[in-house]
Amino acid sequence: MKLDRNKVWSGLGIALLTGTSLTTAALAAGDQKTWPGNETPTNICRPGEGGEGGEGGEGGEGGEQGQAADLVNDDPAYLTQLGLIRGHLKVGVDLYRAGHVAAAATHMKHPQDELYASLKPALERRGVRGFGEQLQTLADAVDNKEGADAVNAAYKNVVAAIAEAEDAVAKPSAYIMGQVIHDLVEHSAKEYGEAVKGDKVVEAHEYQDAMGFAHVAGSWLAKLEKSGANPTLVDSIRKQTDLILPAWPSVVPPEKITVEPSVVYGAAARIEIATLGLKE
Repeated sequence: MKLDRNKVWSGLGIALLTGTSLTTAALAAGDQKTWPGNETPTNICRPGEGGEGGEGGEGGEGGEQGQAADLVNDDPAYLTQLGLIRGHLKVGVDLYRAGHVAAAATHMKHPQDELYASLKPALERRGVRGFGEQLQTLADAVDNKEGADAVNAAYKNVVAAIAEAEDAVAKPSAYIMGQVIHDLVEHSAKEYGEAVKGDKVVEAHEYQDAMGFAHVAGSWLAKLEKSGANPTLVDSIRKQTDLILPAWPSVVPPEKITVEPSVVYGAAARIEIATLGLKE
């Protein structure tokens, strides 16, 4: 999926003109939900996505832009790619636990087919063990209906392997973490924009991808908040992630959306601006 910078800035303009663009009902509800604060980051990629539905093969990450990205030397791109994998797996497991096994299987399959393939050379160059076997074990556990215990155990193993791969970037700076957060929210905006038509979600898979990427961005934000970075800038990023959280009230799409895609694009653009201030 090749991200459209013009669309991002257009989204920012719309968001600035309309305030938050949340529906009156959402504002009145005063949603105080917060992002995960103690989870290991679960996905990531400045690399692009392409194809049907917005992701490599299936529309996806790791497509044209993803293959061109220097995942060996570009730490934010590398961490983002890992984050995108985390995002797919997170929503896949959430769907499985909710009883939506067929939908879960599609999210388990995509990371290995597209994202992991483009990441594997970077893992080798960075001296990190691959986790293709763990990905396959998880996908098989879901496909073969091996049960909750098997799926949960396989998921735990994959997450541990991804965390090990993330550790190849030792002590990422606040600026790098900000870039990863921005990239994930930008990917989320693209997926959410493709998922929504009018006030309806017309593509559940893209809606779920957007949810996974956004929640992983939230996990990275929790790490950024503990880094000692400029609190004003970090708070600015937090406000934007809090703003978009109500877009995904559950892993199953709602009857009507309460957050316009322009709000998510606008949040990505504002996060990008705040992140520039984190550069040392």
